Amino acid sequence: MFCKNVVRNITATLFVAAFLFGGCYDGVSGETGTVNSAESLKTALANAKPGDVIVWQNGDYQSLKIQFKGNGTAEAPITLKAETPGKVVLKGASQIKLSGSWLVVEGFAFTATDSNSKNSPIMFASGSSNCRVSDCSIDGKDSMYSETDCKWVSIYGHDNEISHCSFSDKRTMGCLLVVWMEEGIVPRHRILNNYFHRPYTHVDENGKARNGQESIRIGTSTFSLSDACCTVSGNYFEKCDGELAEIISNKSCRNLYEGNLFVDSVGSLTLRHGNYCVVRGNYFYTKGKANVGGVRIIGENHLVEGNFFLGMTGSGYKSALCLVRGESNAKLNGYAPVVDAVIKDNLFIGCKNAITEDFSGRDSQDTAPVGTVYQNNRILSAKEGKDFDFSPQMDAIKNESGKRW
Repeated sequence: MFCKNVVRNITATLFVAAFLFGGCYDGVSGETGTVNSAESLKTALANAKPGDVIVWQNGDYQSLKIQFKGNGTAEAPITLKAETPGKVVLKGASQIKLSGSWLVVEGFAFTATDSNSKNSPIMFASGSSNCRVSDCSIDGKDSMYSETDCKWVSIYGHDNEISHCSFSDKRTMGCLLVVWMEEGIVPRHRILNNYFHRPYTHVDENGKARNGQESIRIGTSTFSLSDACCTVSGNYFEKCDGELAEIISNKSCRNLYEGNLFVDSVGSLTLRHGNYCVVRGNYFYTKGKANVGGVRIIGENHLVEGNFFLGMTGSGYKSALCLVRGESNAKLNGYAPVVDAVIKDNLFIGCKNAITEDFSGRDSQDTAPVGTVYQNNRILSAKEGKDFDFSPQMDAIKNESGKRW
């Protein structure tokens, strides 16, 4: 009863937090204009000043390309908003592309998207900065299943934000939301209080889940040792099965994952590449679905603290917490050794495998984690399962050091 009440309270609290749109900007005091086409928007933008609000008329629009260009200020952004939230419906190969600085988009709904289009419905262009998209939605329920690789949200530039949005039932290949790294730029984007739902998995001819179906990816292998400094906070991930391995794929450094809720999502929050990331105060639980994982660690100086894992059903890579065996000569797309991870103040309740350390799936993985610090973690065991699972090599290192527990 205690566990059920805890989960019920957690779910209610985070769900409400994710969909209270009080964070939307409502203090602009400039002129207001109304548009209903790409041409009328272009005219309005030609005369737009910081603080102006442009209202898009309600209606259904097919394959509409919205080029939102301009430069507001921190005190007075330029805002493009739906006349009524959710009543400006963009279909087919529609796209909203933000180019400039201090731009705000609010209230648009994408549905019946073109499953053969590779264009992202929402895109922050290269060079954009301090722009925000809020209170928007993309719903794939009326779209066809497709092998076309389409990212629903592509974020370039720096200091942009996507918040209070809903992303449901993605049926095409490709990561749902991607932060793209660029040479010499620290992105510092914010992904806040959104809803992610991706229950469909594309498989290959052997029935194996295809790679590249994450809900969020930050970075790529090429830029994996570069700082991204992004924040992913307050999001609700429900049935985000995707590629069955990674719900979130971290491929850059110094990112923060905090206060997110993961429910019945097969896979893990995976620190696949990069160093110095923080995973703090997240909630992971399942209602009994098999192979549901928690956090997977690869790389150096990561901090995993204050997380709550309830009834996780995965093992090995998909344990509630897994520290992966690395490769001594790891390439950028390989498995960097786990070094100096700090695991503290986490709570594990009824998990099949609470903590697995030094798990490997390749012969090339030859380097056990070193320098791991465990502090003040609590494990309430499942009836069947393992609190801790170590390889023989890890047991030897643990016993020799005398400092790991």
